[in-house]
Amino acid sequence: MNIIAHFDEIFLKGSNQKHFISKLIKNLEFLFTGIKVSRIESGLWIENFKDTELPRLGLIAGIANFAPAWLVKPDLKEIITLVESQNWGENIKTFRVKAERSDKNFLLTSIELEKEVGSAMNIKFGYKVQLKDPEFNLHINIAKDRAIVFGNTVPGAGGLPTGTAGKVLCLLSGGIDSPIAAYQMMRRGATIELVHFQNQTKVTQEVSQKIIDLAEVLSRYQGKITLHIVPFEHWQKQTVMKVPSDYRMLITRRLMFKISEIIADKVDAKALVTGDSLGQVASQTLENLEVVYSATNMLKLSPLIGANKIDIMNLARKIGTLEISNRPYEDCCSLFVSKHPQTKARQKEIENIERNLDFSQLKDTPYMSYKIGMTKA
Repeated sequence: MNIIAHFDEIFLKGSNQKHFISKLIKNLEFLFTGIKVSRIESGLWIENFKDTELPRLGLIAGIANFAPAWLVKPDLKEIITLVESQNWGENIKTFRVKAERSDKNFLLTSIELEKEVGSAMNIKFGYKVQLKDPEFNLHINIAKDRAIVFGNTVPGAGGLPTGTAGKVLCLLSGGIDSPIAAYQMMRRGATIELVHFQNQTKVTQEVSQKIIDLAEVLSRYQGKITLHIVPFEHWQKQTVMKVPSDYRMLITRRLMFKISEIIADKVDAKALVTGDSLGQVASQTLENLEVVYSATNMLKLSPLIGANKIDIMNLARKIGTLEISNRPYEDCCSLFVSKHPQTKARQKEIENIERNLDFSQLKDTPYMSYKIGMTKA
C-alpha cells in the first residue's frame, strides 16, 4: 500500500525544515524494509508499505498523522471511480469531503469538487453529509499532475525525527518508567544510548536478557541502539558495608550517575536521562532528587517528571515494553529499598556518608557495550 504522512513541529523549523525532513525520510527508509519515501506538498509519500507495519509507523518520531492513500489523475471521473471502488469502513453514517488544490488551474474549485464527490458518495454508500465531527473524512489533494485521495488519518507520535537533537545516555532499569523516558527522548529528536547497572560482578547473558529485550523493543523506533551494561556488585558491597540503610538507595543512585557520566563522556552524550516521576517513590521527592542529581555536573533530563503512572503504563503497553518490564527481575536499586527510607536528604549528610567510600577505582569501572537492534542489509 501507499501512505501519506504529515508532520507538524517540523513546519516550525523555518529554513532548517529540509534537514529535519531529510532525517525523517532516512529514518523511515532504515526502519521499514523495501519502502520508498518522497517529499510532496502536504507531507511525505511512502510507497510499498506493509499494512502489518501500520501500528509501528504510528510510533515513529516526527510523524503527526498518516493514512493509506491512492494516486489518480487529476480528473473528476477518475477521482469518483476510485472513491466508489473502496471499502472505507463498516457502520459509517456521516461523512465530509475536504478538497485542497495546489493546482489552481483545475477545472473545479475546492467547494465544487467537494460537492461532486460528496454527491457520488451519498448515492453509492448512503452516507449523510455532516460538516462538523463526521465519522468519516475523505481528503482530496489536487496537484498539477496527480490527485491524492485518503480517508481518516491515524495519529502519529509527533515530535521531531530521532537523530536531530544530539545524543543522550538513558539510565535503563528493569522497570516500566525508564524505557518510556528513553522513548520520549527519541520523540524530541535525541539519539539514545542506554546504560544498565547489573547486580553481578560480571556481565552475564542470563541476567541481562530482560534488559536486552527492552533495548530491542526501543530499537524498533530508532534503529540500532548501543547498550552499556555495568557490573555493579563491587559498589553494592561498599554501599552495604559503609552506608546507613535509609541512605543506601540515594548513594546507589549517585554512584550510578557518576559512572554514567564517565560513559557519557566517552560516547559524546550531552545529557543523562532518567525515568524519574516526581513523588512516585521515596527517592523521587524534590529533596532527594536534588541530592541525587548533584552527584555530577552533567545535564540531567527527566521527561516523565510530571507524568501520571497510568499514562506511563499505557504508553509502555503501546510501544511494547510493558510486558517485558513486568517480568521478575532483581535490579540493583531493588536491593536497597529500606523500610524507612530518607525522603528529605540533605547535601551535607550525603557528602559526609560518601567520605567512607573508596572512589579510587570509579573511573576504571568495567562495562560491556552491545549493538542492539536493526541493521540495514
